[in-house]
Amino acid sequence: MSTHSRKIFIGSLAGAAIFAAAALAAATPVTPTPGTIVTTAHPDFTWTLPPNEQSEAIFIASKPDLTPEGRFYDKNFVNGANVGADMREWSPPPSRPLYAGHYWWNVSSSDRDTLARHYSVPADFTIPVALRLYRITAKRFSFPRRRLWVDVIVSANVKRPLVRVRLLHGRRIFWKAAHKVSGNIIPGAFDFYWYPQRPVKQGTRLRLIASISSRGVMRTRSILVRAP
Repeated sequence: MSTHSRKIFIGSLAGAAIFAAAALAAATPVTPTPGTIVTTAHPDFTWTLPPNEQSEAIFIASKPDLTPEGRFYDKNFVNGANVGADMREWSPPPSRPLYAGHYWWNVSSSDRDTLARHYSVPADFTIPVALRLYRITAKRFSFPRRRLWVDVIVSANVKRPLVRVRLLHGRRIFWKAAHKVSGNIIPGAFDFYWYPQRPVKQGTRLRLIASISSRGVMRTRSILVRAP
């Protein structure tokens, strides 16, 4: 082997040793494990650390792209926090839930003596769309103008679900309305008003259908009402 080849070979070994040392120094994500389907907006993240390492922060991103140092790009950051040196667990607070989507997470840690920082290899998880339609209520008013007040109570882990209401007499649609609403995992009420625009006899028996939908997922409920 020539002197030049030997130098390249030794340099490659040294580089591999440095990479291996850095990998060994990084934290190891434990839960959620890669590819996990998570059904809560507040997952419990846990990780382990090598000897003499201390935790620094946890990062959750919408894409797996990393900077040369191993951290997610700021534009893809979704959630996370600085954590205590001895922490091995973290969950998003109630005020910062995770919406439905595909995510990647990792942890930064540092050597207690040298303070050299390391980033763990990202692990991915998915939160599927979760929609709930709890209740529909309707109340008739005849003064000062005929109208039907409709209240729909829903929750969603997406940002802009579509809430729709329809009034049917048999198969004929008398009225329909729809709003993109602010998604929230805490149940919220959304109001609609129907003012009859054509002759509809008071007391006519109608079917009121309400739905919430997003990304191909839909939840529907219906009740019987009478025209105001």
